[in-house]
Amino acid sequence: MAGERPLRKVFRYRDQTSASLEAHTDHWRGFEWDAGPVCVIHKSAAWGVPQVWASSVDEGKRVIRHAGAIAGINPDTEGEWVITGTLDPRYGKSGRMLVKGLQDGAVSVTKREGPSGLPQVATPDP
Repeated sequence: MAGERPLRKVFRYRDQTSASLEAHTDHWRGFEWDAGPVCVIHKSAAWGVPQVWASSVDEGKRVIRHAGAIAGINPDTEGEWVITGTLDPRYGKSGRMLVKGLQDGAVSVTKREGPSGLPQVATPDP
């Protein structure tokens, strides 16, 4: 049994361009990917260590490259890729992932100022 609640994934990175919250929100709105047993990690770059569970190596790299496009990182020329995975049924659940929709058309993309700042969510224009 996989549980009764929808699968939830959190994806984090540090923005290197100071793009606005609205720019990040627009960039991720409508983005989808296929989760699965392959863990694709990008490390040794200024944006932290983003990782994603994906259906394949290519799908995981696609997600991380998408983040890099708004964060100012080219993961193919900066840092390094790490590929791992699992056969443990508790991790690497398969499913179609999309950015969570919130009330009033907002999406669950947040940004915060510095390590101590509270996450901010962009609210759509009325």
